[in-house]
Amino acid sequence: MTDGILGTILIICSVCFDVLANIFLKKSHGFKRKLYGIAAIGCVGIAFLFLAKAITVMDLSIAYSLFGAFGLLLTTFVDRTFFHLKITPLGVAGIITMISGIILIKII
Repeated sequence: MTDGILGTILIICSVCFDVLANIFLKKSHGFKRKLYGIAAIGCVGIAFLFLAKAITVMDLSIAYSLFGAFGLLLTTFVDRTFFHLKITPLGVAGIITMISGIILIKII
């Protein structure tokens, strides 16, 4: 397995745990439901462990920007799908900009 593929897999794993942490955080209602809050903290820890491993095979700037962009995109999708988040036209423009940025990063 090449470093690029391994790095991408690690970033995807990291993003999945980050999004799961965001879901648990939302379900915790400001840590009023402690089990969800603890699960959120645990998932963030695991997400950053995957990210730490990813930066051993790819540049930090690329890994972190992919982590941030994919995390925002997937979190927005989950919020829209399951929590009925309203996305404004400006928000759609931001999502398109992030997708364009991800494509440019992967091409370079």
